[in-house]
Amino acid sequence: MITVREYMTKDPVCVAETDSLLTVCHRMEGDKFRHMPIVNEARQVVGMLSERDLRNLRAALDILREGIESEHGQLAVGEIMSRHVVSTTADTSLAQAAREMNAHRIGALPVVEDDALIGIVTYTDVLKAFIDLQGA
Repeated sequence: MITVREYMTKDPVCVAETDSLLTVCHRMEGDKFRHMPIVNEARQVVGMLSERDLRNLRAALDILREGIESEHGQLAVGEIMSRHVVSTTADTSLAQAAREMNAHRIGALPVVEDDALIGIVTYTDVLKAFIDLQGA
């Protein structure tokens, strides 16, 4: 069985829900991230921010495109993040993680251990595993 642990990104970049939307948007754009886990001081996942969330907030896209600071740039990430977070564990099968992503129509799952974020697995990771299996 292929597990999430084999393909997840360990210790992913994450941000606090109090971080400004402008800062996080620039971070996501600069690092080419599509998903950003939002954590509290104990690294517990309290939300996820995705490109979809940003598309749903047109003002955020304007901030990215124009690179200017506005009242929307002062919004905290916690004001627009998805609070219903579906997560997984490192020992879950990658196939089960893929089923969860498909069922919930999401592109990434935070990987948690003892309620703390330890990684992230994305649909791209699932695709990499599929490609690896085809090469075997």
